[in-house]
Amino acid sequence: MAKHRKPKPRYPEVHFDRLQMYFAEPYTINLENAIGEITILQPTIGDIVRLGEDKFYSTLSILVGNTTQFRLLLWQSGLDWNEVSDFHLFCLMYKQMDPDALKLLFGDLDVLSFEQYINTQDENQETVLLNPDKTIEINEDVYQQFHQYYQVVFNMKPEELITKDKMLKKWWIEEDSRKAERDENSKSNGKDLSSSIQPLISAYVNHPGTKHSLQDLKSVGVAEFFDSIQRLQIYENATACIKGMYSGFVDGSKAKPEEYNWLKEFDE
Repeated sequence: MAKHRKPKPRYPEVHFDRLQMYFAEPYTINLENAIGEITILQPTIGDIVRLGEDKFYSTLSILVGNTTQFRLLLWQSGLDWNEVSDFHLFCLMYKQMDPDALKLLFGDLDVLSFEQYINTQDENQETVLLNPDKTIEINEDVYQQFHQYYQVVFNMKPEELITKDKMLKKWWIEEDSRKAERDENSKSNGKDLSSSIQPLISAYVNHPGTKHSLQDLKSVGVAEFFDSIQRLQIYENATACIKGMYSGFVDGSKAKPEEYNWLKEFDE
């Protein structure tokens, strides 16, 4: 009889105070089912610039990533990304995070000093991470708090592709292998991989409605910056719609109010 494999677990969405996030207020994780509390921080654009984008984003990718994003690595380690939890992935990779990047996100908390233990009080014998004096715990629920928090702050939610189809699994792994080889060849040939944030910064500071100069932008929190990028897009779309209606190129009777409302929520 074939061994039964559990599907990847699903997690409830964590809801955050978006106003506090916008003003870069520290976020404290204090759960009843975890030892101690953790306060996480939000870096400024200048913090990332000074540290270096590659260095910062290599750590961020582990914090916000899912098993689909790292499926090739998991597959090569004999693990099926369709059956591994995101927390299990984090436990496999957290020691690879950069200490300087972690300082921007977790302050003085030395995440790299945490070690893995089996929670014997839990009936499922789940893995947890504990600091050296065992006063602070990162379990799956704590992980989901900062995992989802930074996904929201950085507007990064990696696509999740889950399947039971063996042929599709093989095809995805082969595609990832080819991409990894292309990236490695680009590095070997001295080509820089594309920047994630530089094009957005360039677009922002060159937009006529921008209030920050390039130097001013260094003091802006990440959540405010990404919010501004999205707001500019909404503003431009709303302005184009209004101009189109006044010029007669857009039928105002068919235009939905949200199409010209630049004050709307992003998810409308």
